[in-house]
Amino acid sequence: MDFFKDLFQKLTNVRELVQWAGYPGLALIVFSETGLLVGFFLPGDSLLVTAGLFAAAGYFNVTILIFLLIVAAILGNTTGYFIGQKGGTRFMHGKNPGFSRSSIC
Repeated sequence: MDFFKDLFQKLTNVRELVQWAGYPGLALIVFSETGLLVGFFLPGDSLLVTAGLFAAAGYFNVTILIFLLIVAAILGNTTGYFIGQKGGTRFMHGKNPGFSRSSIC
């Protein structure tokens, strides 16, 4: 139980999240927020601001941070596009469609 409590504390405290996760964690969060369906609850914008402040304070190399997060955002966006391209057609026209055309228009 303490593990989950500690993890929740780290996920809700952006400063601790940035320090704990480092470059891989930042890239994973940006990728998840831009590309995966479960990323909408992640603190992406505030995380980017905090990562920039940490880079200014010397905790991160700003050049590596910029390059890494741009690549993570592009890959996440591309992944989200392909998920929508493959799953969206099945969702809209499958056996039990999620939305009918009459409910959208």
